[in-house]
Amino acid sequence: ALIGFTALLGHSQSVNEAATTNLTQYVNPFIGTSPGGSHFGFSGDSGDTFPGATYPMGMVQWSPDTTSNLPGGYYYPDATIKGLSLTHFSGRGCTAYQNIPFMPYVGAVTVSPATNPSLYYSSFSHSNESAHPGYYSVQLDGPHVTAELSVTRRTGMGQFTYPASTASTMIINAGGSINGNTNAGVTITTSSKEVTGFDTSTVGCGSNHYTLYFVAQFDQAFTNYGTWNGGTVTSGSTSSSGSQSGAFITFNTNSNQLVHAQVGISFVSVANAQVNLAAENANFNFKAVRTSADAAWNARLNSIQVQGGTSNELFTFYTALYHTFIHPNSFSDANGQYIGFDGQVHTVPAGHMQYEDIPGWDEYRSLIRLRAILAPAETSDIAQSLVNDAQQGDGHLPRWEQANADSHGMNGDDGTIIVEEAYAFGARNFDTAGALSAMINGQSKIREGLSDYLKLGYVAASTTGNSADITQEYSNADFAIARLAKALGDTAVYTTYLNRSNNWQHVFNTASGYIQPRNSDGSWAANFSPTSDNGFQEGDSAQYSWMQPFNLNGLFGLMGGNTKVVSRLDTFFSKLNDGPTSPYAFMGNEPSFEVPWEYDFAQAPAHTQNVIRQIQIQLFKNATGGLPGNDDGGAMSSWYVFSAIGLYPEITGVGGFVIGSPLFTSVKIQLAGGHTLQINAPGASDTRPYVQALSLNGNTTTSLWLPWSTVQKGATLNFTLGSSATNWGSGVGDTPPSYPPTG
Repeated sequence: ALIGFTALLGHSQSVNEAATTNLTQYVNPFIGTSPGGSHFGFSGDSGDTFPGATYPMGMVQWSPDTTSNLPGGYYYPDATIKGLSLTHFSGRGCTAYQNIPFMPYVGAVTVSPATNPSLYYSSFSHSNESAHPGYYSVQLDGPHVTAELSVTRRTGMGQFTYPASTASTMIINAGGSINGNTNAGVTITTSSKEVTGFDTSTVGCGSNHYTLYFVAQFDQAFTNYGTWNGGTVTSGSTSSSGSQSGAFITFNTNSNQLVHAQVGISFVSVANAQVNLAAENANFNFKAVRTSADAAWNARLNSIQVQGGTSNELFTFYTALYHTFIHPNSFSDANGQYIGFDGQVHTVPAGHMQYEDIPGWDEYRSLIRLRAILAPAETSDIAQSLVNDAQQGDGHLPRWEQANADSHGMNGDDGTIIVEEAYAFGARNFDTAGALSAMINGQSKIREGLSDYLKLGYVAASTTGNSADITQEYSNADFAIARLAKALGDTAVYTTYLNRSNNWQHVFNTASGYIQPRNSDGSWAANFSPTSDNGFQEGDSAQYSWMQPFNLNGLFGLMGGNTKVVSRLDTFFSKLNDGPTSPYAFMGNEPSFEVPWEYDFAQAPAHTQNVIRQIQIQLFKNATGGLPGNDDGGAMSSWYVFSAIGLYPEITGVGGFVIGSPLFTSVKIQLAGGHTLQINAPGASDTRPYVQALSLNGNTTTSLWLPWSTVQKGATLNFTLGSSATNWGSGVGDTPPSYPPTG
């Protein structure tokens, strides 16, 4: 059944039905489309998600764009839709894609949509709007058209119900991408009821260009048509090219008000867009496409089956899991072809996929680890995609991969960590030797301030504004290189990079107890404040100083020991989402993701259990403002998924979990090879987060560390939870491991 947002809020179905196969009913695609808290200064107050139709890791995200021009395209408080564009990025902090907007209209097109776009906008009401995995519907009040959208992996299908009219029109704005276009073109072929074209635009947060090609086929004949170029509209024209080009086609809907459009896209060519359409969506069967999309999503959601919790918690959980499978996206076509970083056409081996939209800085902290656990074959292809990018490009693993370019968004050497973590959690079917080579030899192309880092052991404050946290990021990447080298038997590289991973200590000031920017002469940069963002990106020293999850024992020693650390963490979490220049936590952004779990390393697991539950209850909700910050391609949502199952992959590059507290009474995780990780917590509730006892496969344990190798072939965890804190897991020998340098 269709679920509009109003219905979602009032849903009261038994939560135990989560154990059935119909899990798409618990997805609310509107979560994250309006502010979730105070404004933090960089679109961080909204999840920047979109409600439109998308397929798991699909190439098409056919979704409405509203007038606020947010990165996700859609803003719930808006009341006007500009168009229904074919591509989106969910949770981005800067605008991207929104290519080829389609817009139904009734009337003659005499004024160019390029120069007077608002003439073709339409008001709408949320009461006449609904969203479901793989499906979106809205009543456009201006033209009185109901638009319904669904998708396959590489194509979309639209079902448009027009009023009876001889002027029912579809506007296709090839030059309408959100970041503008350097070129675009359209061709109308009336005999085949088809419009083809392309647009060239700019990646988000970068300057690289990409080209998207499309073919749109309709099931009604065109009674009129034309194109525009800039401000000039030419009725009867069948082609146009230029950065502000587009086409319009008109139907006579007096006898049949239903118009279907099936659209294929490709980053290679119009011919490949046609190949994709022929392979996936060639019969104008909207019901079949919609049913297939729902089934694809349901299969993904059934990878984790939960029971218990409240109705709203079920919606929050399954929407989060849904968000984690939107990206990365299929980039290769049905024939296996894709455009490489070298601008040439390449072909993936049969049975494999090239992926795009891989935001390393966001995803390495939890999302890639979740995906490796749930879908190791696909995650291997994600890792191989990055290796392909390096080998077909300038040799480095991309930090923020979009289309066939690295936008270099954010900072660090995060593609390195993504690839190693895929390996650490069992996704190993990729060119591991090629990956290690790119990690080592590509650093000069991705690591800003590398000469400082190699000479001084840190990036100097005068080199870049984010010098302190870049040093931390490089330390994390070096640790990841060490881990992969060790796994591949390269002892020399392992030793070198494990020791280099200790470089974060060069920017830790023992006098202040914080990570600080440092000058090239070894002195500390002047005017330091823990709440200044000088030296950091989207955060401050109070928040970034915790970001050494692979050697927390070493960090805590520098901070004065566990007792002081626990007290400091308690103060830090007295506010949960206080923004980027605050002494308190900023759970709406990735650098704080691992911090709540760090109590486990300080022999205070009950504090982790309490803080995590408060974050879940206060910051994640079944509401349009239900995310505490940008979802960043599912990164924020993946944190929630892990928190709700009671395990978190805390340590960079190491396969394993620290122990938290399950939110649900039963969690069944489907692993590769038909194995199952079953987590039972019959006492779980909002008010019972504290672990009283835990058994692993029937054996009592107090360990706060669960190696991936222990559960990879299946396991059963039985939690006993209560409303009062205990000393369970607080022994010296219970803490998770740390990985200091060898000398």
